[in-house]
Amino acid sequence: MQKLTERYKDRPNVLFLSLNMDENPGLIEPFMTEHKLTLTAIPAFSYVTQTLKVYGIPQNWIVDADGVIRLKGVGYDATEKWEKGMMEAIDKVSPGTLSPSPSGSSK
Repeated sequence: MQKLTERYKDRPNVLFLSLNMDENPGLIEPFMTEHKLTLTAIPAFSYVTQTLKVYGIPQNWIVDADGVIRLKGVGYDATEKWEKGMMEAIDKVSPGTLSPSPSGSSK
């Protein structure tokens, strides 16, 4: 997700959020710092378990500008297949004039 965050940073119509499932929110910042993660992580244990009723993680949701869930997937694949599939899904839901660059920098 960090790679996708970097790739789409110049697309104002794409936003990545991580709903963190740690029961202890004090663990989030040290983990993010240690792994040099800059994506947005929100402490959300109660919200995820009580409101969304999600227990299987990770889950990936693509939500359109109207708040409608357009894609929902469970799991993660460390190969390029997952990242490519997410990019294709994002571009179907939120087409934009700026394409993500491989390095995450704007052209």
